Amino acid sequence: MGIANEGLRVSFRRGLDSFIPVLVPILVPALLAIGLAGCTTQGPSRPASDEERQRYTAAVNLSDRDPAAGASELEAFVTRYPESGLADDAAYRLAELALEAGDEGAAIRWLRLIVRDYPGDSTADSARLLLAGMESQRGDLVAARRLLSRIDFERLAPSDRRLAYRLLADLSIDPVDSLEWRIRERRAAYEDLGRAVPDPELAVEFDVGLADLDLQIASAMDGLMDEELEDLADRLDGEPPAGRVLLLRARRDLVVGDFGSANRFFKRARRIELDDSDASLYAEVEESIRLRQPIIDPRQALPTFAELAELPLPSTRGAAGTLGVVLPLSGRFAEYGEESLRGIMLAANIFAPVSTIASPDAANDRAADEISGLGRGSDIHRDMLSAGEMPDIEAPPRSGLRIVVRDSQGTAEGAVRAVRELAAEEDLVAIVGPLLGATAAAAAVEANFLEVPMLALTSREEVPRERPYVFRFRTTPDDEIRALVDHAAGQLGARRFAVLYPKDVYGRRMRDHFWQAVEDHGGFVVASSGYDPNSTDFADPIRRMIGYSLLSKGEEEALEHREALMRRGRRLEASDAAVARSVAYRILGPKGEPLPPRVDFDALFIPDSHDKVVLIAPQLTFHEVGGVVLLGTGDWVHEDLVRIGREHVKGSVISAPFDPESRFPFVSEFVEDYSHTFEGRPDVFSAHGYDVTRLVLVRLARQGPMTRDEVQSAILHTQAYPGASGVISVMPDGNARKRPFLLEVKRNRIVSLD
Repeated sequence: MGIANEGLRVSFRRGLDSFIPVLVPILVPALLAIGLAGCTTQGPSRPASDEERQRYTAAVNLSDRDPAAGASELEAFVTRYPESGLADDAAYRLAELALEAGDEGAAIRWLRLIVRDYPGDSTADSARLLLAGMESQRGDLVAARRLLSRIDFERLAPSDRRLAYRLLADLSIDPVDSLEWRIRERRAAYEDLGRAVPDPELAVEFDVGLADLDLQIASAMDGLMDEELEDLADRLDGEPPAGRVLLLRARRDLVVGDFGSANRFFKRARRIELDDSDASLYAEVEESIRLRQPIIDPRQALPTFAELAELPLPSTRGAAGTLGVVLPLSGRFAEYGEESLRGIMLAANIFAPVSTIASPDAANDRAADEISGLGRGSDIHRDMLSAGEMPDIEAPPRSGLRIVVRDSQGTAEGAVRAVRELAAEEDLVAIVGPLLGATAAAAAVEANFLEVPMLALTSREEVPRERPYVFRFRTTPDDEIRALVDHAAGQLGARRFAVLYPKDVYGRRMRDHFWQAVEDHGGFVVASSGYDPNSTDFADPIRRMIGYSLLSKGEEEALEHREALMRRGRRLEASDAAVARSVAYRILGPKGEPLPPRVDFDALFIPDSHDKVVLIAPQLTFHEVGGVVLLGTGDWVHEDLVRIGREHVKGSVISAPFDPESRFPFVSEFVEDYSHTFEGRPDVFSAHGYDVTRLVLVRLARQGPMTRDEVQSAILHTQAYPGASGVISVMPDGNARKRPFLLEVKRNRIVSLD
């Protein structure tokens, strides 16, 4: 007997993706309900006679009208004609009637009769499938597996096979076995999908079920160990999704920097048919192997500076092409644009001595003269840098690399106009900039429309979203905060945090970022207090944070008593004063509860500038907020923090987007070159410009001439790039994640923790 495929499709669409105990009560009646459709007489039993067919058909028709009477006739048929080719079909109908009557035991007896007495008939495999599900529901997993192992899957319809594979996957103990059965289920599902589905609504549900199955398979693959992925690839023997399994294995090797092993698995994957959905993974692995750069999982922490320092620095030697630059070189923000441009030109090696170039011609001499004003110790001349007047620059002369600079004038209109002009350059491969959020947002629309890669130097994360040709590289507040929380929780063991913030847009946004980062790390924010940004007295917000608000009358009286003792103690000798202080702090509230200050947090985050921190820190000490690590952002980095804050800021941890004192070569070499060229110290703007420019030039140096699309793809696959402004990885939405620098106040200095 063949089981109708349509009924099985309906059953699956109605919710058969759940675990076996939920699956079986739905599966059994659904299968039995359509069990007689399309029945055959194939099998070892003798063919049914005409008389047997007539009696069988009459009994089945009777069971539709009167189940009890029909069951009696069918049972009599099995007893009288046990060798008939329709005896197993009659037994199957009896199992169906028993389930409809709620008699699962009788149904099992009839199904077992089929498996025992008619093991080769066409209903036997369907009976084994139903029995396996029912035995699983009863808790006899061994019996369920034994029944499934005896099924001839080729004799089942694709929909039946899909259900059998699902049962086998759920019953498998070994994760590789389970995933292999899920993959077989997927194949059967796609085979069944190609068959007629008369109800369009059910067809949609069937597609949803396939999408869920694909997600389950992908999740299970991610959970396999490296050796298990290899085992699965061998078992699949080149059949889909063997290619994806091999690509995943190669990707894991790239995460740890094992390029040799990754290349071996990648070569195997190239010889196998891949699904369209594997294209992005294939491109990511191929690009990483070609560039010899590790892949960073966006869900994991970026590599440390020390880890990257062990790898050779990427070279830009031989880079050729035209790179555009859009920056505010006039107007209110010109000083930031000029500083960014210094970093860009340093990365492009603009200031390489002409004598190092073989046989420079007159044009090169003129180019060197034109940019000499940008060199050692001088300001960039604004009259040269206004829109349309900045000369195209070879960097260095005769290298084949051109830098074309346009002034945005700090306006959205100027940025859009500059992008449009640069995009018209035939050999231009990318644009660095703009710098400001509003100008970058406007320029991003134009750059994406013109399909020219744009590497913006803004911190506004919405700029590249839904714009595949736009990227954003400046360190964000979230980057800085997450580095702080990772260190405080991972290295210092902090679990409970507090935040003291200015009540303005910036302070509230930083508070929210911090709160989210703490929760993502499994910690708790137990205190939060805001203050007027213009205030110099922080007593009230500090006291609110340590339990002085919402006190009962009894607690207030106890505190007054304690403070009176403390005042009297100040008039005593030092030793007696210490005793008085100890006695005072043993005073409890009316219900025996501790009185404020209740410092029940391990670390305190203060998102404000250094000049506010040096006022807040002593007041924290005055209010006895001790044993707490202070956490701050790059706005804390200033010599006055230590000079004025002194012991009150000792041990503070700071996250900064740039550390000119860093010992790592990809930072120290930049600082040395910058100082030698410009006779000054670089800042975060020059570091960002330097990094983004080098990131493009490294690709041009390694791959030779590239199209804009090739540059866009290469930038998108940037992972763990060692930059002067931090470790850089580009996420799929075009935003760069950056590992900022961690600093600590130690021995009256701000020193590196990296």
